[in-house]
Amino acid sequence: MQFGEQLKEWRGHRRLSQLGLATEAGISARHLSFLETGRSRPTEGMILRLSAVLDIPARDQGMMFSAAGFRPRFGTVPAQALDSLPPVIAEAIGLILGRHDPYPGVVFDHEYNVLAANRPFAALAGLAGIEVRPGINFLDAYLGPSPLRDIIANWPETAADLVHRIRGEAWLQGPRSALSRRIERLAAMPEVAAALEAHPDSARLPVLPITMRLADKQLSFITTLTTFGSVQDALAQGVLIESFFPADEATKAHFEPG
Repeated sequence: MQFGEQLKEWRGHRRLSQLGLATEAGISARHLSFLETGRSRPTEGMILRLSAVLDIPARDQGMMFSAAGFRPRFGTVPAQALDSLPPVIAEAIGLILGRHDPYPGVVFDHEYNVLAANRPFAALAGLAGIEVRPGINFLDAYLGPSPLRDIIANWPETAADLVHRIRGEAWLQGPRSALSRRIERLAAMPEVAAALEAHPDSARLPVLPITMRLADKQLSFITTLTTFGSVQDALAQGVLIESFFPADEATKAHFEPG
C-alpha cells in the first residue's frame, strides 16, 4: 500500500476530515490532499508530524516510512519472546516478574501473545489445565473454548469486560489491527456473545476481581496492567505486564503458606 493510501486510511480511522488533520498538523488541506493522492512526496519530518497527530504506533510508522521510500526509523516486527526485546527492557521486565513472586505475573505483546510468565503464573495456569509458553494467546485462552470457562466463577462478567477493553485498545492500534480481528472473531462465539448481551457495557471498575474454583479451593484475584515501550523502540511498544494480587485472605494464604 502506498504512503498516501495508508495516510488516508489512518485519517478515516481516526475520523478526521482532510481539513481537520491539516489544521492539527499545521499544513494546508491542499498539501494534505496532494500527499494522499501521491502528487506530493512527504519528508521524514512530515511523516513524523502526521503520525503524531494521528497517534500512529511506531510499528505502523515504520511501514509508512518504507512506503514513502525512506529507511524505517522503527521496526515493524513484534518481539516473539522476552529475549527478543532490547536487553535493558528484558532485564527490567524480568526483575518485575521475579519480585512479584509469590504472586502470578505474565507478560504479553500488543496482541496479547505470551512473551514470558513467572513461576506462580505457570503453576496457576497448570492447575487450570492451561499450558503457558511464549506464543500462546491469552485472549484465545480466556475467551475461547478452554477449561477457564468452567473454572472462573464470574467468567461471563470478566469476559464481557475484557472484550470491551480490548476493543478500545484495538481501535488505538489502527485500521488494520490484528488485535481487532482477533477480538471480533472471539466476540462472535456464542458463549462470548451471550456474555456481552448480559453485560453490554463495561463496568469500568477500578478493579474487577477474577474468582477461580480449583478443586477444593476458591481463589480470588485483582489484576493490574503495566505498559512498556515508546516510539523510541517499536519492539517494546505495547508490551504489557499483568500482575495478579490476592483479593482475599484465603487466596493470600494459598500463595504464602505458613
